[in-house]
Amino acid sequence: MQPTLFHIPGLGLPIKGYGLMMMIGFLTGIYLAARRASRVKANPDLILNGGFLALIFGVLGARIFFVIHHWEKNFATQENIFQAAILGITKGGLEFYGGLIGAMGAVMLYLYLKGVSVRLYADIISPSVMWGLAITRLGCFLNGCCWGGVCDHAWAVRFPHGSPAQYQQWEDRKITLPAELLIQGNERRWQPLPADLAEISPEVEHGPRLAQEKAQEALDKAVAGGANEKEIAGLRRKVELARKRVDMNAKAYTALRTTKQWYGLTPTELGDLTTSKRFAALPVHPAQVYAFVNAMLLSILLAIVCRYRKRHGVVFLLMVSIYPISRIILETVRIDNALDTGGLTISQGVSVGMLVAAALGWIWLFRQPLRSPKAIPFIPPPDPSVADGAPAPA
Repeated sequence: MQPTLFHIPGLGLPIKGYGLMMMIGFLTGIYLAARRASRVKANPDLILNGGFLALIFGVLGARIFFVIHHWEKNFATQENIFQAAILGITKGGLEFYGGLIGAMGAVMLYLYLKGVSVRLYADIISPSVMWGLAITRLGCFLNGCCWGGVCDHAWAVRFPHGSPAQYQQWEDRKITLPAELLIQGNERRWQPLPADLAEISPEVEHGPRLAQEKAQEALDKAVAGGANEKEIAGLRRKVELARKRVDMNAKAYTALRTTKQWYGLTPTELGDLTTSKRFAALPVHPAQVYAFVNAMLLSILLAIVCRYRKRHGVVFLLMVSIYPISRIILETVRIDNALDTGGLTISQGVSVGMLVAAALGWIWLFRQPLRSPKAIPFIPPPDPSVADGAPAPA
């Protein structure tokens, strides 16, 4: 588990493992889809444009789905609901099915308006959807979310202190923690000290204050030296920005500093507590790894079918037929979703609905011609940089 991979030097901004893996999965998936489009004489530019729409509406759909699903638990009692629901995305909270619905709807509408074969391009994109999901599930493993139930298998994993699995097990009274590893969070409820707080380096914790001191020193020096008003105004803006970062930093690390002062702990001693295996979560199913293997195998299968298929549309329908079945099975291993949808998890409920839609889709597809009438080979426009009759540049 590695929620934060590193901080940008000088700025202290965290680079999250989940976000990085999601972006890698998205970019490599688009690249593979564009190559696949070129091989079947489709327009790779439509893949790139559709990918841009998928990124925007996929993240938007995934967030909306999460907010609706967890409204009562996570958002209804927030002081600033808009900030928590919309701007709080950096703290996590995306659900795949919401992203899939949002991205699919946007991309298919775009393809329809472009007057091209939706069936053809849906086939081209489908393997990359599963590819992107597979890579993103590695981000889930780094983040510690989407965890499985307690087990004693040889391949079980123990997530460290501060992980969602440990937090849930602590709430369920399956494990206990020392007082030094508990803080008062929202609504003054006790909770395990987040691991990313305990692992903050002195540079990140105190960097904003040092930056403010340097900015103030530069301003004082400029004023004393008789600098012009424009230069002084710029330095004052830097001081004000640095002050705001100090305030944000103080708010973010108040609980950490309080814990250190109350128990007289040095950063090293606190770090030793959080990394101790005594206080890690109980062994659980690596559900994220299961999901990675599942999505990667499905991506490979879809890519093979896409190369040899006779009928346009079968690759997409295979994806929306096989994935829901595997997701229903995977949900029996995961315990992070409640059985709040007719005795099923929300993902199982959506999977059942998707299977019904897929069945109707198969009926419709086999009433269509093998090849879509709109699947016209794409001919790249001539290079305007090459003059008529002149040889192309080497």
